[in-house]
Amino acid sequence: MTKVGQMPLRAGGVCPIGFRTMILKAKTSVWLENERGQTIMDPEIYQILKAIYLVGSMSKAAEKVRKQFRRVWGIVKETEAVYGRPLVETGPNGSRLTEEGYRLLVKYEELAKTCKRSANTKFRKIFYF
Repeated sequence: MTKVGQMPLRAGGVCPIGFRTMILKAKTSVWLENERGQTIMDPEIYQILKAIYLVGSMSKAAEKVRKQFRRVWGIVKETEAVYGRPLVETGPNGSRLTEEGYRLLVKYEELAKTCKRSANTKFRKIFYF
């Protein structure tokens, strides 16, 4: 068993809880809502938009995220309605993010990474003295 003075200062390290030793790590989830509490971006929507960006097709993106095409299409359309702007363009050569869709994807990704880093820093300070 690790003594308090010997605890590693890294996320996922050993932390004494009561009489047991446990491996702990911080997990974060970020979502964006409008003023009415409607979701504009969350991990699921991010995954879908990222897949569309990477594969250039809504149907292939649906396969990549392991969801039915109809579900992916519905999520995109619902998100666009809440956001008030088109996020995906669909044409004869597939689908791609609009400029606004790409901007939202990049900013969300940056925010999620920042929150994760911040949570890990706080986690180490709180749980690993």
